[in-house]
Amino acid sequence: MKKNSPQTNSPLDINNRSVLARIKYLESIIQTPSMYHESTDILIALKSQGGLAKLSISESLIYPMSLNTLKNRANDLLPGGFSVFDNLRHLASKAIHDSRTAKIAKPSSVTKQALKAKVKAQDKVITQLRDEIALVTNILRESIILAEQFAEKCHDPTELSLFKKRRRELLSMLSISKQSLTSSHEAQSIE
Repeated sequence: MKKNSPQTNSPLDINNRSVLARIKYLESIIQTPSMYHESTDILIALKSQGGLAKLSISESLIYPMSLNTLKNRANDLLPGGFSVFDNLRHLASKAIHDSRTAKIAKPSSVTKQALKAKVKAQDKVITQLRDEIALVTNILRESIILAEQFAEKCHDPTELSLFKKRRRELLSMLSISKQSLTSSHEAQSIE
């Protein structure tokens, strides 16, 4: 009589563990693709579904199997089935490719002239923003003056008093923002 061992070694169990090991391996490749640059077996296996099915890495418990077996086991084991598995294969391949090209690409050198042009463009943007702020500030001041004219036509002293209080608050905020703008502008011109 056979005893049920906690870990059976039936072909189905081996294939199931091998599929799950492939998933972990693909996730590992996606996380750290630079570790797999030199592994030609992995690079070849990632090119096709069949290549990944034939992959054998015994230390990672990945054993070769037919593509049909891989698809069937993935469909049974994974939510989303084999399409999730194949998507991981594509992502792993892309991660290695992107990692290799990023390593090969050299940073472009930036010349002093390019930096000066960039500073000049940023100064132009800053000037435009200051002009826009000044315009909006003037429009706000004009609006306050217009509101004052309407408030004075109101003969209710309480409403007039409330308006004057709110006007002082707004003008105070404007003077604070104007001071901070002026001080930042002065600091910039000193540099």
